[in-house]
Amino acid sequence: MVKRDINYLSNIDISEIKGFGEKRIKSLNKSGIKSIVDLIRFYPRKHIDRSDILTIEDVRSLFEFKEITVLVKIVKVSVFTTRSRLRIATLLVSDETGDAKAKWFGPQYIETRFKEGDTVAISGVPDVKKTGSVEFKNATIEKYLEFDELNETGALIPIYKKIEGLSSTLIRKGIKHALKRTPEIEDYINDEQLTDYELLDRTTSLNDIHFPEGLSNYYKAKKRLAFDEFIYLQTIFKRKKKSNKLITGSEKIQSNNELMEAFTENLDFELTSAQKRTINEILIDMNKNSPMKRLLQGDVGSGKTIVAACAVYSASNAGFKSALMAPTEVLAEQHYNSLNPILDKHNIKTYLLTSSVKDRSEIINQMSSAEPVFFIGTHALIQENVVFNNLGLAIIDEQQRFGVDQRKKLIESSNIIPHQIVMTATPIPRTTALAVYGDLDISIIDELPPGREEIENILLSGLESDNNQVVDYCKQHLLDNSQIFVVCPYIDESENKDIKAAENVYEQYINLFPDSNVKILHGRMKSEEKELIMSQMNNGQIDILVSTVVIEVGIDIANATLMIIESAERFGLNQLHQLRGRVGRGSKKSQCIFHISNKLTIDTITDVGKQRLSAIVSTNDGFKLSEMDLQIRGEGKVTGTDQSGLSDLKIADLRYDFEILNLSKLFFNKEITPELEERLYLEATLLFPNFMKVEDTT
Repeated sequence: MVKRDINYLSNIDISEIKGFGEKRIKSLNKSGIKSIVDLIRFYPRKHIDRSDILTIEDVRSLFEFKEITVLVKIVKVSVFTTRSRLRIATLLVSDETGDAKAKWFGPQYIETRFKEGDTVAISGVPDVKKTGSVEFKNATIEKYLEFDELNETGALIPIYKKIEGLSSTLIRKGIKHALKRTPEIEDYINDEQLTDYELLDRTTSLNDIHFPEGLSNYYKAKKRLAFDEFIYLQTIFKRKKKSNKLITGSEKIQSNNELMEAFTENLDFELTSAQKRTINEILIDMNKNSPMKRLLQGDVGSGKTIVAACAVYSASNAGFKSALMAPTEVLAEQHYNSLNPILDKHNIKTYLLTSSVKDRSEIINQMSSAEPVFFIGTHALIQENVVFNNLGLAIIDEQQRFGVDQRKKLIESSNIIPHQIVMTATPIPRTTALAVYGDLDISIIDELPPGREEIENILLSGLESDNNQVVDYCKQHLLDNSQIFVVCPYIDESENKDIKAAENVYEQYINLFPDSNVKILHGRMKSEEKELIMSQMNNGQIDILVSTVVIEVGIDIANATLMIIESAERFGLNQLHQLRGRVGRGSKKSQCIFHISNKLTIDTITDVGKQRLSAIVSTNDGFKLSEMDLQIRGEGKVTGTDQSGLSDLKIADLRYDFEILNLSKLFFNKEITPELEERLYLEATLLFPNFMKVEDTT
């Protein structure tokens, strides 16, 4: 038998599949299905179990009535119309063990589709009368000559995502025809490897993912096909990394121990071993002509910013400019306020460029000058009139908040190719990071600075007794001359009347604490107002700041020791962790209260809300929480399909497939030869078009 490979099959148009006319082909094309490969990789959303095939006598003996299938012959067809004009079509059917009735109510025209003598399969929940007679009502029925012709009954029936103008039945028939066109698909894994890695062959997997004999077959097929997708990802990422290393155009930024000691000795704190390790990884990469592309990730408060500052210091000493782009003005200003004093000690000029900065002429002039200065800004750094001369280092903070084009603009705005660091305060499990950011080198800061007190987590309901406790906690912290954050999901009540809004909570706190300075901060305020409030909070002039999530990242107030998150069940797990990280930045003991919406308790909120709150109070470890977050909401929301092309993953699921991902990495590193890697890369370019479109994911 001739074996066909994926490249060959991708050239067979779906117009060659029986049953697809011009209109249906247009609908399939709109859904991205153009070839046989696209069709057989259109995996089912779920399966309906109609695999339980019984005789009529078996049905009479059932103790529990569930959906079953009988294979019968039609003995008689009749139609009756009631006085209320309800049509009832009845089939008398039989097999070798007895007979039964099947009825359909309404205009289903069963009598025109089936006739006496037809062999049919009927699936439904049977009704067994006291007399022993068996009856089906509005069951699924289909005619067949050979058992393998069945599409609706007698097996695990695949259900597909809706495509305009095509029923699941038509899609099933089309996929069956496509699989018959490809009885043997060439595999890149040999028989010995299939045994060693406990995998199915490719042909069996593609058949069993659609039409498995049982759930066990389905899960084995899913494992193999998810394994393939992870192999493709690694093939693409390896090629991208290799091509990145071949690019020249970046300038070598040399550094030495004496230089870095001069920088670190001036710091007011000791670097952790994880910070020292990541600094070393970055400096080694920067001392190459190929552009560094490195992901720097760490938990809240782990000290990513100072690691980036070391890289800026190194670039500046080598005569190159650096730029750091942040997603919000608040975060850009925070970086400026924390980094400018440190770099100023070494005579490195730092400029802030946001939409609020009025006089830009000096900043714009500095961008085109030869001076090795440092720019911190928002999207203002990538405006059309902004051109950098000699940009040696580009840093993108909270990179998941920028689109691919925005990130590329910063990189391409210089006369040389800058080295790149992308930072994220969202901890990602290492295995997930390798799948999502596989074309980047990864540095992880996996320890917190010494002397940090662990934040105490407190979960309180929205009942009156717990509401009073929140007030008591506030009084304790205010007596200790500490500052308090109160975060609400919305600004005003009109956005959602069921949950606490910032404006209402602000009024409430003014009344509760008349002797304290209570302020409000939200996204609708003018930049000048926000800047003034954050400056006052930073200087200790504000006792209680009621805010929306504009303070989620980057706000560093050492004297803030209490975080109250109102309507906490309405926030995502990652958001809860980021908000909690706004306290515990100093030496004082800090607490975070997760306060459920008014009149609700942990038992009366949604299951997802319950899962999030149970997770957040169980640990302060962002990496553990990120794994829990994957379990709760899935990888799509973690990465965003526009970020990485993960929309091409049709069956692999980062929530559950860590083991398969690790198995694929083991196979890739041990078994893939250069020839096989080339072949897989050609397949990957066909099957992962979004990855290939986005040439540079940083």
